[in-house]
Amino acid sequence: MKDALNNVNGWVTGLVTIFKSVIVFFVFANILYSTGTNPIGGLIDLVNSFVGGGLAGLLALIVFASFTK
Repeated sequence: MKDALNNVNGWVTGLVTIFKSVIVFFVFANILYSTGTNPIGGLIDLVNSFVGGGLAGLLALIVFASFTK
């Protein structure tokens, strides 16, 4: 059971790393070239959706942020 959880943890860590890299790539691509995507605006909208939920949304944002050590 412990090996299975370590395996899942490894996969999730890898996926989070890939997503972080993609976000950074799109931010720099948006700075260098005027693309149609707005990754910074998307992140701001995500945080605003959590904060707009009041205290429960803020607590959910804190829990979500705690997963990305």
